[in-house]
This record gives sequence, structure tokens and C-alpha cells, in this order.
Amino acid sequence: MSETPTTSPQPATLPSSTPAPAPSPSKASFLRRALPIAVSAGLLAYLFSKIDLREALDYLSFDVLFRFLGPLIVFNFVTVFIESICLHRVAKACGAALDALTAARIKAACYLLSLLNYAVGAVGLSVLLRRRAGLSLADAGGMVFTISVFDIGSVLAVAALGATFSVSNTLGLRMGLVIALLGAIVAGFIVLRAKVSMGPLDRIRELDLFRAPRTLPLQTLLELFFLRGLFVLCYIALMGVLFWVFEVEVGVFRLAMNVAILLAVSALPIAAGGLGTGQIVFIELFSGLAPDAELLAMSILLSAGLVCTRALLGLIFAAEFTREALLAAREESAA
Repeated sequence: MSETPTTSPQPATLPSSTPAPAPSPSKASFLRRALPIAVSAGLLAYLFSKIDLREALDYLSFDVLFRFLGPLIVFNFVTVFIESICLHRVAKACGAALDALTAARIKAACYLLSLLNYAVGAVGLSVLLRRRAGLSLADAGGMVFTISVFDIGSVLAVAALGATFSVSNTLGLRMGLVIALLGAIVAGFIVLRAKVSMGPLDRIRELDLFRAPRTLPLQTLLELFFLRGLFVLCYIALMGVLFWVFEVEVGVFRLAMNVAILLAVSALPIAAGGLGTGQIVFIELFSGLAPDAELLAMSILLSAGLVCTRALLGLIFAAEFTREALLAAREESAA
């Protein structure tokens, strides 16, 4: 007589909670691109609800547009020339072959990306440098990083100088903070270039990303400081022309300090091309010098002029590089 096998009761299994699926790369890439545009649209909508846009546009006469166009075109070519010399000098010091003309076309090609997002523009520039100068991506990124640090230092120096001689301390600019940031940049270069061992910091200092700031000759660093300072002065000059075109008087030191603040805000990757943030900060900085509607018109002309001329500069003089930069930025976003 055979026994029927008995099975021990199995414990009840609870339904396992499956983690929520991560967003797809394409969706994440779309959000990264759409968010700055949405921020700009929201800020502009808020601004237009406070200031009559039609009243602001009344200040944009043909005479104003015509007088601003010439200096704007000169500004674009001068700044591209400065950018090309910076890239050429740094690449040469790093042992890479990059002529000034190619450097100018590479930079012009990345203007469209930089207008949409400063960080994306830096990625596109690094990729084009890697391909055209035969560098590793880390070395190319280190060159772009070094130039960007000198941009920040130049902006801070101009802000400190303007705040020193300006009666108005707009937006609560603190001299102590500015000087501390400048000191941090100088200290960073000292740490990277020091010949003594710094223990655990040595592994960070030896990263390829920091090769350029670590090994560039002192003469090249001084050239960069001069050229990036000249670059900021070009922005101040263009802004001075803008106030002259609209016949609005502004002090030189207040203008310099406020331009430095505008450059810093425009570089923040929270709005497309600094649209929205630039207009709000512009009106706040120069409040009292002219009616808000006129200040809005000045800001719109400046932003629209820079966006259009720089986009055209890239598309006309470096179309193939622009396509390559856009593709490279798209590949980096998907990675």
C-alpha cells in the first residue's frame, strides 16, 4: 500500500513591488532641452504682465536699430577674434596644432549652442577641439575649463572695480564675497601648480582635466588674463553703445559693475540664452535711469541682437562645424 506524498504548505508570497521605470534617455534629453525654454517663457510672461510690451516696442525705432547694428557687428567679429587667439594660444602651449582661423570657426560654430545653454556650448566646443586638434576629450575639456575660469576671474575683477568706485551697491553686491571668490581662483591655481606633494590632493591634481591649468606656461596664463579682460571690456563697450543709442546716461563704473553681474547671470544654465533672466536683472540693475518700458526695450534689443548675429555667424562662416557641434552635443546628452 503506497503512501501519498504530502507536501508542506508553502508560505504565501507577497507581491513584489517593482521599482518605477527610469525615464528613457530620449525623454531625459528632451526635458533638459525644454526646461530652459520653459523657464525663459515663464519669466518673460511674468515680465510682460508687469510692463506693457507695446509701450516697450515703441522705443525700438528704425533709427535706434540702425545705429546699434553697426557696433553690434563689429563687437561680434572682435570677440570671435579674441576667442580664436585664446584657443590658439592655449592649444599651442599644450602641444596641439590648431591655427587661429580654425579656432575662430570652431568658436563661431558653438555660439548657437552657448546661446541655448552655456554648459552645452562648452561640451560642443570641447568635442570639436578634440576632433580638430587631436586631443583627448579630457585635455580639450581642460582647455575650455581653463578659459572659463579666466572668464569668471575677469568678470569678478570688473565687478570689484566697478563696485569700488560706484555709489550704488546694486543687488547687495558684497565686496568681501567677490574678493573671496577671486582669492579662491588664485588659490586653486597655486594648488594645481605647486611642486610640493599634497598627499591625497595629488591624485586630483594629476587628472587630465587639470593638465592645462597645471602645465600652461606663466606667460600663456598672463596672456589669457589680458585677453579675457579685453573680452569683458568689449561687452562693457557694447553696453555703453546701447545706452548711447537710447540716449540714457549711465556712470562708467556702475555700467562696468552691472555688466559683470549680467554676464554672470546670463551664464547660468537655467534659461535659454539668458532670455527672461537677463531682462529682469537688466531692469533691476538700471532701475531709475529710464522708464521700465524703455529699459525692457534696451534689454530686448541687446538679447535679440546677440542671439541673431551670433547664430548667423555660426551658420554662415562655420556651417559644417555647427552641424558637428550640434550632433556632438546630442550624443553627449544621450550618453
